Amino acid sequence: MAASNDYQVTFTLNGLYTGTTEADNFTIVGKHCNGSPADTIIATGVTASDLTTGVTYTIAATISGGTITSTGDCTNSVPWAGLTCEGGEIPTPTATPEPSSSSVFVVSRCNDDQLFYLADDISCIEGNLSTPPNPSIYIVGEYVQFTDGTSCNSEQTSYCGIITAVNSVSERNAVLIKHELLNKSKGCTNTECME
Repeated sequence: MAASNDYQVTFTLNGLYTGTTEADNFTIVGKHCNGSPADTIIATGVTASDLTTGVTYTIAATISGGTITSTGDCTNSVPWAGLTCEGGEIPTPTATPEPSSSSVFVVSRCNDDQLFYLADDISCIEGNLSTPPNPSIYIVGEYVQFTDGTSCNSEQTSYCGIITAVNSVSERNAVLIKHELLNKSKGCTNTECME
């Protein structure tokens, strides 16, 4: 039986990953507010199919977040956040390396200045899901090539744009289609990147 101050969290898989078999099962772990007791396994063997439709778990009030980790061919881990801890001791921060989590950056499309939001940890190269090898290169003022689709399975139209902001809290609505930056001295047109 759940305590009255426990809460529910629904975990969902980003639609971009629904067509891949590289991430097929997941483990969800909860981290307690003050680090004690040790991490709690919330669920194991959660399928990509379950996450596509959304799966809900009751979380102890002492858990403020945790990680969700793929256990298939791709073993990526991303943090999740729950409710803020209330009462009790203030957690003591510990220096633990976290797996890379994506950062969303804002791109202004050349010619019409329409804004798009891209993540620095995902791309579609020739229609295939990929991970940029060096996400730190995506900084304000650099040009990138992207598509306005959110899935590698959708038809892709190539656009070019300039990064205008990084670390945005907006949801991604476009995806990189090249890992490298474009030659900023040559610039771009709306649909062509001048390399």
